[in-house]
Amino acid sequence: MDNETLQTVDRDIGLFVAITREILSQGLVQELCEEQITVGQVRCLCFIWAHEKVTIGDISRGLGISYPATTKTVSRLVEKCLVARKHGPADKRNIFVEITPQGRELTSRIKPEKLRRLGSLLERLAPEDLGSLRRGIEAFLSAAVTDGELFDQVCLHCGKEHVENCVLISLKCRKYANS
Repeated sequence: MDNETLQTVDRDIGLFVAITREILSQGLVQELCEEQITVGQVRCLCFIWAHEKVTIGDISRGLGISYPATTKTVSRLVEKCLVARKHGPADKRNIFVEITPQGRELTSRIKPEKLRRLGSLLERLAPEDLGSLRRGIEAFLSAAVTDGELFDQVCLHCGKEHVENCVLISLKCRKYANS
């Protein structure tokens, strides 16, 4: 592949990520949250909501961030009364993080608005362009995600939001079936 094509694709991917992040995360948090909360804290809160009762280690692995960074984020969410730490019933040394009613209320505002914004954006595409986008993303993921370890690293750990037609699981099944 020539250098000009590489530079163009690199720039386009960067733009795609930046626009998606801004429309679906950054602006959303600023508009919907009266609370002083960061996008990272919202990601953490949504992960806890999707998995209900998790440990700091679960969150760290699921979000792909360090254990100390996760501990700090959870502490900030505890201070804001959005999550609570609870001792395990069988072993008090086990500490779980659970979403509070306030945290649940915040995520219930964010999730639908994020989907509304994404839908509004995708409706601007012609049906054939939307199909091309979906096929392009799947082809890109198929080329990029080549082994089981990488599948585990990029998995979104969507918990109760998991859908049967997850593109990553579909790719994983096809790759292992062809091995």
